Amino acid sequence: MRLSRDNLIVLGVVAAITIAYVLVVHRGQSATLEEIQTQTAERRREIEADQAKAAPIPQMAREIETLKRRFDKDWQRRLPQRQELAAFLREISAGLSQAGLGLHATIEPGKPTRGPLYNRLPITMKVEGDFLALAGFLKRVDGMARLTRIEQLRIAPMDHGRDLQIEVGMNIYFTEQ
Repeated sequence: MRLSRDNLIVLGVVAAITIAYVLVVHRGQSATLEEIQTQTAERRREIEADQAKAAPIPQMAREIETLKRRFDKDWQRRLPQRQELAAFLREISAGLSQAGLGLHATIEPGKPTRGPLYNRLPITMKVEGDFLALAGFLKRVDGMARLTRIEQLRIAPMDHGRDLQIEVGMNIYFTEQ
């Protein structure tokens, strides 16, 4: 079986086209394919790393919701929408009496200060008593349902006995709607 000259020329042209295709097109596309596969693998690693970083988020979201429920329930109690000074003063007076500091107590509310999220009402108290009674009173203030912050505490000895002159500067907070 002999091939004619025309067949050999056609086979030569086909071989040349195939070789040119392999050298030019196929090699170029293979290099591009390898580059794309490398980039894909790199992106997969980045996604896996990001997923590992994001893994704690659902647990944090559940904790945030739990804290929001607890906060929302407690917030209105701790930061009332009104000043409610009379109820607070009754509670403070009862706390002073229970601690044994209410005998010579004076309580002076100051001028309310408006803030962007809440209002503040300063209150100054002057009492006489011993240190343990003061500690008991401060513990009661800390346990109050209303948000109260002791800003200033001055303690001076009295001229007679074990009693102390005590001045407490505190703030109560409220919102206004």
